[in-house]
Amino acid sequence: MPSVAVRCNDPALRLKLQRWVADQQLDPPRSLTLDVWRGEPPSVVDRRLPFRQPELTIRGGPPEGGVRLWWGRAPALAEIPEGSRTAGVALSDQAAERFDECAGTFLPVVLLFLLRRSGWHHVHAASAVDQLGTGWLLAGNARAGKSTTAALLAGAGWRVGGDDAAFLARRGDRIVAHVPRSPIALRSDAVRMLADQLPGVPGGGGGGGGGGGLAMGDFWPEELGGTWTPCVDPGVVLFTNTRRGSRLTYATPLTAREATAELVRWSAWVMLEPELAQEHLDLMAQLAQQARCFRVALGRDLVHEPGRLAQVVR
Repeated sequence: MPSVAVRCNDPALRLKLQRWVADQQLDPPRSLTLDVWRGEPPSVVDRRLPFRQPELTIRGGPPEGGVRLWWGRAPALAEIPEGSRTAGVALSDQAAERFDECAGTFLPVVLLFLLRRSGWHHVHAASAVDQLGTGWLLAGNARAGKSTTAALLAGAGWRVGGDDAAFLARRGDRIVAHVPRSPIALRSDAVRMLADQLPGVPGGGGGGGGGGGLAMGDFWPEELGGTWTPCVDPGVVLFTNTRRGSRLTYATPLTAREATAELVRWSAWVMLEPELAQEHLDLMAQLAQQARCFRVALGRDLVHEPGRLAQVVR
């Protein structure tokens, strides 16, 4: 039985959901359920303060507990009560007919909150394993250079988990990061910059087609010269940023306390469900203790020498 089971009143939609869940290649330790109803979402009054993300409105915490999520593109509502391992999801006909969009924006966040019930807690980070077997997390916002760096590391033969999301969990006395299977998403400027360096990027050295049928700018690690890894044991954590025109990459060491504060910045969901917050905070604090942590300014030197990333944190 899959770790994330799917129930749905619409057979065609159920098949799409099952394929989408299977494609994530996630195996949480507790069984979870997506219970999806194709039909108009109920009208719900929720007076808790909203937490807004692009195309999403999320309300969680007291007095009700649990969490509710609304999608902005078409009527859709998800509810996960406190203590439950089932997400009840109502997708309107409009939302179901826009399934690819829904599976790109709304459903991943529903799954994110569901995975918290299994002890897996989200951090906004890329992940990779170098040739020596050391695990890396690169945390930061959407313009912090994570995806470009992940693509360069794949091109250098590293195993790459993902470029955007990881889920922290305990494994023995270590904190590891589980990673959903997803392509590295590069903006058009990054594609142009990397075209001469990576054979899988259109126009690159190998003349590869890049994207495997995906939208322009989406690349699997294997297309770029690396492999995908579903789990990373971080020995190095970087908090990345890009400085326009910067030529050289450099790193500044962080204390465990400073690194924990940075991890909280890139794990915004910790604020929404107090009943799960302590576990999430404990994972981040232990990760900051187990790994060497740095603030890193990414320079253009990495385009030609991705291995320099390991040199600057020695």
